[in-house]
Amino acid sequence: MSGQGTVTASKPTRKLHDADLVYLYDGSFEGFLCCVFESFAQHEIPFAVWTPERETSTLYPIQEIDTDPAKARRVFDSFGRKLGAETEYLVTRDFLSGREDKELLLIRFLHLAFALGPGTVKRMGHPDVAPLYEMKKSLDWEVDKFQGFVRFEEQDGMLGAVIHPKNYILPLLRGHFCGRFPEENFMIYDAVHSAVLLYRNHKAELVELAVPLELPPPSEREKQFQALWKQFYNTLEIRARHNEKGRMSHCPKRFWADMVEMQP
Repeated sequence: MSGQGTVTASKPTRKLHDADLVYLYDGSFEGFLCCVFESFAQHEIPFAVWTPERETSTLYPIQEIDTDPAKARRVFDSFGRKLGAETEYLVTRDFLSGREDKELLLIRFLHLAFALGPGTVKRMGHPDVAPLYEMKKSLDWEVDKFQGFVRFEEQDGMLGAVIHPKNYILPLLRGHFCGRFPEENFMIYDAVHSAVLLYRNHKAELVELAVPLELPPPSEREKQFQALWKQFYNTLEIRARHNEKGRMSHCPKRFWADMVEMQP
């Protein structure tokens, strides 16, 4: 015997790398989770993550990511189990962001979080963590504003409203308006994301539309109510203290198009 022990070569660990390809998925949260699965399986960060609506010409190859519910569930369960409830909440909420690069930001964060552990979400100054709080801040701000600035019209016994948010906030508005109008039938149409929050017979549902929705013009009765509301709004103002900049700071101008009191 030579007296030398047997040396077993260990399998080299694959390093995380930037990949020159684009992930293309269906835009759903389950589809995004499958993008996360693929990124971890291949130890890669894609150049971009697109939906069919955001797809454009590129020199990079495109890899289509199929939505697999089993893979999606496996990834989602790992958030709470390995990263904690706070990370699970932040990732789920930030997926509603309107930022075009949200998927890539979330994937970068998740690679960092799984490497460092549950406390990663507390590292707000880290370049891969800070963008998640920026997205959350934008979402929270819009939710707060739209809770006060949504204006309903009555049509055939149902209240209807149109909004133009930058983020997909209908899921975050559902609890507020269902609790505010529990006995009413109403709908809120998100014209930017072609989706409707529909509440009728004490049941709420989110509906994604294939084509834009066109609401009928207000009835004569509704026009009378709108005229009274405008009169009330104008009567409250003290003309001598009119402050246009102050008004825009409390109610940004991009909300005005959907607010009856701001119409000429």
